[in-house]
Amino acid sequence: MAFMNLVLDLGNTRAKFGVFKDENLIAHGFWLETDLLLGFEHLLITYPELESAIWCQSGADRPLFFDYVSSKLNVMQMTHNVKLPVKNHYKTPKTLGFDRLALVSAAKFHAPNAASLVIDCGTCVTYDFIDADGGYYGGAISPGLAMRYKAMHQYTERLPNLCAKATEAMFGDSTENSMHQGAFRGLIHEIHGFINQYRQYNPNLTTFLTGGDLEILRDHIKNDIFAHPNFLLEGLNQILLINQD
Repeated sequence: MAFMNLVLDLGNTRAKFGVFKDENLIAHGFWLETDLLLGFEHLLITYPELESAIWCQSGADRPLFFDYVSSKLNVMQMTHNVKLPVKNHYKTPKTLGFDRLALVSAAKFHAPNAASLVIDCGTCVTYDFIDADGGYYGGAISPGLAMRYKAMHQYTERLPNLCAKATEAMFGDSTENSMHQGAFRGLIHEIHGFINQYRQYNPNLTTFLTGGDLEILRDHIKNDIFAHPNFLLEGLNQILLINQD
């Protein structure tokens, strides 16, 4: 039996959505806060076969929107008690972000018998590892690309407020270029370092890269990686599917 599911990832200012037919993403996008009801209603008209949804919230509560979605679809809310396709060995599971659980669930789907590292380059950069048996052990969290530039500007007297810029230069020949070296190239070196760290003990490691800064980063990472812009949505759908069985 084919399932048509709606995945909702609700942040502070917008909601990302994905429409899946079983494991296949057939539509995705986002709604701004002011467009939630209208956007959802349009989806129901476009995809009348929608039956179920998974609700993953990282921003403010939206009780009215949640109640409306629940009146139209069978909604599963993402909690720390849902069944997962991975075995969670994290020592503080109740503090673990739902996004990280979704990302390793997507990794388990795409590489079911391999050790995997998922790198999510967003506001923060998260590194999450699962072994070949699907055991999740955690990883690392570090400042994201924009945060690195913002910190240099806010915590110093004279460094300018710059936007991220990709560079392949060997050194910075001005203050601005030096900041690009430290922020952009520094993050690239960090990513390579984590990949190499996990690969020492897992030679056949599969590495996935996702997140908002995917486009600016992926062509500068020399290790073999799989770039997936919708990895989080895919992981949430996997969690919903396993809970529908």
